[in-house]
Amino acid sequence: MRAAFIVSFLANLILSLTSLAVLPDRVAMHFGLGGAPDGWASSSTCTLMLLGTHAFVFCSLYFSPKFLAVAPSKWISLPNRDYWLSSQQRSRAVEMFSHYMWQFGAAIFLFMFFVGLLTLRANLSDPVRLDEGALLTAVVIFFAYTAYWLVALLRAFRAPALRRP
Repeated sequence: MRAAFIVSFLANLILSLTSLAVLPDRVAMHFGLGGAPDGWASSSTCTLMLLGTHAFVFCSLYFSPKFLAVAPSKWISLPNRDYWLSSQQRSRAVEMFSHYMWQFGAAIFLFMFFVGLLTLRANLSDPVRLDEGALLTAVVIFFAYTAYWLVALLRAFRAPALRRP
């Protein structure tokens, strides 16, 4: 899962830099109802904001398991914390948490990549207009996946007595 997370992050970086190369100097970076642009910026400003956002999300999700490995237990909110953060289980918890963070990170970057493609396409069209139907579909899919992921995470961190054989 780590590889998918890293590849999806790199794909977003490439898309951002490609957008900088092909878009005009002034681009729509926010859209209102109906897909009409209502916020504009220079393409370099937009690219820098995207690169910063991608880097922040990547670092947050990539390094959060490392924080789990070294932080005092009282700073961590995790289901069945006493069990999973015990000295016998902490390394397993970090391994499981890493998997879930990288899995969710790949989903976030996939969503961001799709939105980036929609934004690129909108800015290359005349008139500039975002495909709201495609965006809404992506948002619904992403929220459904997020709900699934959260349930899976909570189930994974149940205490062993609560797990099914």
